[in-house]
Amino acid sequence: MQTFLTVLTTAGLGLDYDTLRLQPTSQEWVDAGSRLRDHVADLLANRVVGVEQIGSSSVVGLLAKPIVDIAVALAAEHDLQPVHERLVGAGWIYRGDAGARGGHVYVLETEQWHRVAHLHVVDQEGEQWSNYLRLRNLLRRDPSARARYEAVKQQLAGQVADDRTAYTDGKTSIVHQLLQEADEASDT
Repeated sequence: MQTFLTVLTTAGLGLDYDTLRLQPTSQEWVDAGSRLRDHVADLLANRVVGVEQIGSSSVVGLLAKPIVDIAVALAAEHDLQPVHERLVGAGWIYRGDAGARGGHVYVLETEQWHRVAHLHVVDQEGEQWSNYLRLRNLLRRDPSARARYEAVKQQLAGQVADDRTAYTDGKTSIVHQLLQEADEASDT
């Protein structure tokens, strides 16, 4: 795992827990995240049905926290325990079950309280998995959606200082709105 930590930090990724900082996602972040995604997919082979890089740090140019986000899809017939054991054994720190707010959450740190990646284990058939992928794909292809999402993120960052929870909660409305509009557009 040390090699991946070096790849992530060399790309400029990493953020202290008590800090909220946004900067444009670079191709280096996306590439480092892709390498981490592939590593996680290999680590969890035959135990999960999907591993994807998600979030703003997977969209070049979009303002994001310098943290890679990974989603892992767990099929109903798969047990979480072997996945958990593999992740913890590889250095991921389990932060608990956030339920509908992110599934089983794991964090990868380069040093105590300095994270470079978040990982969410969610139900493959659940809304979270679908929404993670739909939002990422929408932001990658639609400049208008990117601009609207980014504007809300900038406004929140200015309002909430380093309160990450308020920042994350504040984005919920725009995420739902963007996904709903995308659904309505695809229905026409």
